[in-house]
Amino acid sequence: MNSHLQLIYLLAVGVLGASFIWWCKRKIFLTEAKRKARIKKIKRFNAVDTSSPTDTPEADAKEAALESVENRFSIIRKVSFISIVFMWLIALLYPFLSGVPSTFVSVLVAASGVIVGLAARPFIENLISGIVLSFSNLSRIGDTVLIDDKYGTIEDITMTHTVLKIWNWRRYIVPNSKMLSKEVINCTINDSYQWSHVEFSVSYDSDLELVKNLAVTAASESKYFADYEEPKFWIMDMEERGFKCWVAAWTDSPGDAWELKNDIRTELITQFKAQGIKAHKLEFDLQKVGA
Repeated sequence: MNSHLQLIYLLAVGVLGASFIWWCKRKIFLTEAKRKARIKKIKRFNAVDTSSPTDTPEADAKEAALESVENRFSIIRKVSFISIVFMWLIALLYPFLSGVPSTFVSVLVAASGVIVGLAARPFIENLISGIVLSFSNLSRIGDTVLIDDKYGTIEDITMTHTVLKIWNWRRYIVPNSKMLSKEVINCTINDSYQWSHVEFSVSYDSDLELVKNLAVTAASESKYFADYEEPKFWIMDMEERGFKCWVAAWTDSPGDAWELKNDIRTELITQFKAQGIKAHKLEFDLQKVGA
């Protein structure tokens, strides 16, 4: 490559590299600001509404979350800058590497690959996954999710792992590399509204209209019911000894959905006993025990 072509190449790589660095910094800044703004708007950090042993649980959770976001994106800025500059330098020096023996380059690359593969592969996998999670909307701090049958709120996303605060305040820690491959039910990815249902079964000799009225009343009279539309009642299946029912209603958040379903079950049990309505599954189980 002659001197003129080398100069043009260096100028092109320099401009492209500087532009890419500026774009990355802007993207990181905007994403961090968006994450912080969202955290400040979150009203609840618990999957279930409970009294806390601490005096200011929501304020403490927000402060910790904001600090976590700031630390995480600070690391991302440093890692991204170093990686981009390193690749930029390689691109700049590429025309001048023709004099370096190809055998030396091959040995150096192979040795580096072996060292990284054996010693740092898990860390690098989790680090890259942490960066991907930071820029995606799949799982964010404050989201209420269901992971591996663990129901809770994402409390923290570090560069290497994700912390899920389960409904009973225990912590479930998942490496970031596994977070990208897990199936996650996110209850608040777009909004917090929940169309919640309770399933129950009653015997065929029950008054169907009475059962429906009791179920709809139990849902509509709960203080956690969101009055966007009337609760719905369905017959979901006709089984050997009775029929399976669903009652569903709107709530404003996953925490309210948890409480609404508890209110519905409690009221239905109370009313079924008062009205003499038999839950066929319980009756069938008792018959099996008696046999």
